[in-house]
Amino acid sequence: MPITVEHLESGPLLYYEFSGRITLHDLETLRERETPYFDALRPGSRVAIVLDLTQLLTIPAELFAPLQQSRVVSDERVSVVGVVGANPYLRALAISLGLIAAKHDFVFCQTRDEALRRIATHPALLLPINTNH
Repeated sequence: MPITVEHLESGPLLYYEFSGRITLHDLETLRERETPYFDALRPGSRVAIVLDLTQLLTIPAELFAPLQQSRVVSDERVSVVGVVGANPYLRALAISLGLIAAKHDFVFCQTRDEALRRIATHPALLLPINTNH
């Protein structure tokens, strides 16, 4: 499976690892795998995500629309996303196609450890969820 999801014990934190070439089926499976973690969040809780793209080869352009609907991008309970290993092309493509939304902060890092350190002290973890839609 080119996408894995795991809960890290260091707090309300999920670790996503993308590898190889991602397909629409992979994104659908991702949704199934992350659902139990999001369902387990208490009302008003927030979660941080480390999104590790170090081993990612490519994301086809036709997957950007489904990615915009993913929880990493669209779920209001996500406070901050630490993106690891995004090369300049992936970063520019994500920004230009609107994947990096204003709903929460995206922090670009070189390593998983750096992402964990930056997330641990990120002020977005302390912000309440905006319920005024």
